[in-house]
Amino acid sequence: MAITWFSAKERSGTASFYSTNITLNTIASVPFEYAYRVQVGIDDKGNIVIQPLSKERVIRGDLDEYAIQSIAIKKTYSRISSTPLMKRISQALSIELSDTPVKFETAWDERENILTILTSKEPIKNG
Repeated sequence: MAITWFSAKERSGTASFYSTNITLNTIASVPFEYAYRVQVGIDDKGNIVIQPLSKERVIRGDLDEYAIQSIAIKKTYSRISSTPLMKRISQALSIELSDTPVKFETAWDERENILTILTSKEPIKNG
């Protein structure tokens, strides 16, 4: 007998944008648990996308070294810290970033192996 369990609350990942970093909550961090580095980009819908990279993929040497970012994985969050990256994101999305976070929902695409930060939608309201 196959059983599908229902969760009382759907858990979704969130990404917080600051002027110096992107911080992913525990749920959004799961796909990066074993990532060596990441690539960050923007899709044609205006969403920020993050792809985990293995050490083997990075060492292969066919990726632009300036397009590869470090990711710090902690127990309850992960963080991509880069002021120049955040300036590019701020310009691309036409949003002001500061010490106060701008939060967005995330979605993991298992087939494409990317985390999409849904920046084409409205930010999550605090509270």
